[in-house]
Amino acid sequence: MSKLAEYIIPFSGMKIGNYQFDYKIEEEFFDAFEYSEIKDGNLNVTVSINKSETMMVMNFDIEGLVILECDTCLGELEKPISKEYRQIFKFSDEEDLKLDDEITYVNSSEFEINLAPFIVEFINLSKPNKSSHENGACDESLVAVLEEYLLVKETEVTEEIEDEEIDPRWNALKKLKNK
Repeated sequence: MSKLAEYIIPFSGMKIGNYQFDYKIEEEFFDAFEYSEIKDGNLNVTVSINKSETMMVMNFDIEGLVILECDTCLGELEKPISKEYRQIFKFSDEEDLKLDDEITYVNSSEFEINLAPFIVEFINLSKPNKSSHENGACDESLVAVLEEYLLVKETEVTEEIEDEEIDPRWNALKKLKNK
């Protein structure tokens, strides 16, 4: 049995009405998705489903901690997230349906929906764009190596530029910079 089997909802046997599913998301869940930027976490996901004859409206409530890589030192970093998303599943046999981020069309021959891809996508959308430790909390040895490498590369690039013949039209701008 797949480790993501618990995220498959057999909607064909569900009666019209409201349902709720609660999931605990941890490292094992993220291991199933190699493209996920998040590799570990401790999250609670509540999926509320309102099923009608023509569609299902699902609300995903995501709350907890994700473990990310620090953008500066690549060390582990915990960040809290708390977000809500909505996904609409419309039942339709039409083939030429327009694509929409919030609407997923479900063919009448289907009888279940796998929520795992939606959950991992919503978690990845919830993470902060920039993630780094507070000032001074980064791994100092890694930061020192990084700074040394950047300093060497910067010096090499500057020397290469100075060694090249510079177009005389730029000399006027260079004078302005030195003022």
